[in-house]
Amino acid sequence: MPLFAAACGVPSAIAPGNAWAHGCYLLGFASFVVLGWVRLRMVSGPARTGYGLILGALSVWLVGDLLYDALTRVVGPPGDVSPADVFWVSGYPLLAIGLVHLVRLRTSGRLREGLLDAMTLATVMAWLCWQFVILPAAENQRLALPVVVGALYPLGDVVLFAVVAILVMAPGSKRGPTRFVVGALALTLCGDVLISMLPAVFTDLSRAVQADRLDGVLLVANSLFVAAVLHPDAAKIAEPSATGHQKLHPARVVFLGIPLVTMPLFAGLNTFTGVASRVSLIVSIVLLTSLVLVRFVLVVRGQEAIRAELAHQAHHDQLTGLANRSALRTVLDLSLSGPRGGYGPVLFYLDLNGFKQINDRYGHAAGDVVLVEFANRLTGVLRPGDVAARLGGDEFVVLSEGIGTPAEAGAMAGRLQALTVTPVVKDGVELAVGVSIGVAAAGDLEHPDVDGLLAAADAEMYTHKTARRTLQNA
Repeated sequence: MPLFAAACGVPSAIAPGNAWAHGCYLLGFASFVVLGWVRLRMVSGPARTGYGLILGALSVWLVGDLLYDALTRVVGPPGDVSPADVFWVSGYPLLAIGLVHLVRLRTSGRLREGLLDAMTLATVMAWLCWQFVILPAAENQRLALPVVVGALYPLGDVVLFAVVAILVMAPGSKRGPTRFVVGALALTLCGDVLISMLPAVFTDLSRAVQADRLDGVLLVANSLFVAAVLHPDAAKIAEPSATGHQKLHPARVVFLGIPLVTMPLFAGLNTFTGVASRVSLIVSIVLLTSLVLVRFVLVVRGQEAIRAELAHQAHHDQLTGLANRSALRTVLDLSLSGPRGGYGPVLFYLDLNGFKQINDRYGHAAGDVVLVEFANRLTGVLRPGDVAARLGGDEFVVLSEGIGTPAEAGAMAGRLQALTVTPVVKDGVELAVGVSIGVAAAGDLEHPDVDGLLAAADAEMYTHKTARRTLQNA
């Protein structure tokens, strides 16, 4: 397709303004647009909407070309502004919306960082276009329609530049149809920039004829857009990235560093005397600084969230959310080292009965449901200051510092025993378990420490479990 597009554009480069050469360009352009719409009917999934907007932009540009030719034949050259400009300008936002839609689908909610980086680059690009393209063209001219329309094209290029930055910087695969899209955008930008520079090189030809020289470049760019639609993996462009984390590529740092030095560098090398130039510089610097600060805040908050998550995982059981063995030992050691009453703290060692049978019969997923539900029930009966932990498997521990007598400890053990009275229900199946509880109080030990208290509670739990098995066998 790109080779065919280049072949259709070569005559215009050799003989700009020739009717036959322009006809080759229109034939190639129309062929690509029709082929793209035919292929779109076979594209399924959410990517179809994005591709439809891209093809809509190409169709709008084609209509603009045909309208301009029709006006030229009927009333002569339309001049600097014509109804065709409405179609040409409107293609830019259509193309941008379609591409952003595809990127949003593939990033799975992780577009924010790439969007901020793209806006940072686009801010500098917009300022450069304003300062060195739009203002010089509008110098010594009143605010007229040709001036406004002429400014819309470089702004459209800024939009395309931002989309390129989003595609490159956002997460997701850069292979397959993505390469065609990035190449098409790059060629479109190059073609527009060259078209704006041609009047200074070929002063003997009209602007329309000068633009004909680059029909081949723009045609190849449009063919690459259609090639993305025709790609066998066209629908996969919207698939989320397989990896949830994207590494920071060194090129990304360079791309973001360039905008940070561009405007200060130009401000130091140039003296901006005009009010519009000064205002544009100030506004752009404020906007650029704001984007960088927002990006910095997001990075810091992301790091804080990761650290908090790691700290939580280090002290909590991932399945039940209860404290883990390490956290329990730390809390118990602090409790034993501080001032204590005559009896507490008290440790309750819980082991589920019948849990292995549930795992063997219904699978580990059912066992996990039982563990999570038991942990929730356990949390519901805790008193202020109590700590519940899962040591591993079906073993749980409750540490209570507010118990002062054996009677209070027995009452607490009764409440814990009652947690398994009601079976756990999963998919309509009742998963019944029991619990064996061992109680150990620091006041009952001569020299209480962490290991000694845990061992005493474990031993009493094992005694109760053995007695229960003996009673069942009898």
